[in-house]
Amino acid sequence: MKYINFEKTFFYIVLALAFVLPISRALVSLFIILLPFVWIIEGDFRNKFQKIQKKKIFLPLFGFFLLSILSLLWSSDYDVAKNELRILSYFFALFIIATSLKQRYINTIITAFLSGMFISEIIAYGVFFELWTFKNATPQDPSPFMSHIEYSIFLAFTSILLLNRLFSKEYFFKEKILLLFFFLTVTGNLFITQGRTGQVAYVVAIITMTVLHFKITFKSLILALLLLSSIFGTAYSFSSNFHNRVTHTQDEITSILKGELNSSWGIRVGFWITTFHILEKDPLLGVGIGDYKLVQKQEIDTGNYKYLSEETKEFISHNHPHNQYLLVLLETGIIGLILFLSFFYKYFKLNIQNRELKQLSIIFGVIYSVGFLSEPLLIKQFTLSLFILFFGLFILLENPKTI
Repeated sequence: MKYINFEKTFFYIVLALAFVLPISRALVSLFIILLPFVWIIEGDFRNKFQKIQKKKIFLPLFGFFLLSILSLLWSSDYDVAKNELRILSYFFALFIIATSLKQRYINTIITAFLSGMFISEIIAYGVFFELWTFKNATPQDPSPFMSHIEYSIFLAFTSILLLNRLFSKEYFFKEKILLLFFFLTVTGNLFITQGRTGQVAYVVAIITMTVLHFKITFKSLILALLLLSSIFGTAYSFSSNFHNRVTHTQDEITSILKGELNSSWGIRVGFWITTFHILEKDPLLGVGIGDYKLVQKQEIDTGNYKYLSEETKEFISHNHPHNQYLLVLLETGIIGLILFLSFFYKYFKLNIQNRELKQLSIIFGVIYSVGFLSEPLLIKQFTLSLFILFFGLFILLENPKTI
């Protein structure tokens, strides 16, 4: 295979993956599969495994994967387990991106991702303003290619990526005019969708980004508050979707405080309660990968949750726990959660010399860390693929000698 330029091949596959990531489920799968296929054809496995070994951040991740596979020994629902293992296989692409790509391609890949987001934006705004119809998107929920929860994460990250560039000194004035326009449209899009997960993550990301740029000072806190006030104030005034979601959230919080859990956020509280009781029996290793529905139903059937409505009980019995951390705890226990969090700790400690990309890596990690609280983003194809692409790129940056 000497006639194949594998360096360029990896670049073009990842470039294509970045571009189609916001707009095509099928093409995302195609390029995710192509990466390991080309990686195997290239050979030179000894050198590749040495590169992977040098990335210490992968140690807790390998440990988590191994524990997940071993948990099949004490799990029962093999159909769900097989699906989750298939999803975990996507992480093979992360290892390839982090070790087989060249750093000089990163900015081009990020630009390709922004181009894909721009296309998805045009379609979303066209649906919102009723200029055209597209698949299952509606003016009330103009998410053209994925669920509103996943799309809100994409929009939150894109908005922060653009805002981070606006704060950067590396761009000319004319470039910043275009960045500002794109930032305003993306941020507007975030608040006309119904994805509260991305909106909440966005708040924390704005504060994080401001602190990263200006350190923890009175000025940085005031600036963060001004940014949030202007963005959320405008969204509340001009987006009926966002206005209704805020009102609905306030009503849900009031209901939760009264002990009523028959709501979106109330159900999430119910999952915390049932997970706690399930883990009293299997705290260290959990119930096994794939068994979360089975054990939740068994727990609900004990009859100890008479304060929950029948609708809430039914939902908890047949769905994932709407929280990535709870899902990890349920399936792999405290040991699995420690390994999972260790990976994130090492990620936030990555030594990235490029200041803008280091800041972006932290913000990206914060968006996912917060998003995990209300949704298991790593069992959804789009948000998993976004995670793999950018975590792979940021881990790649750790070693400046590979430039």
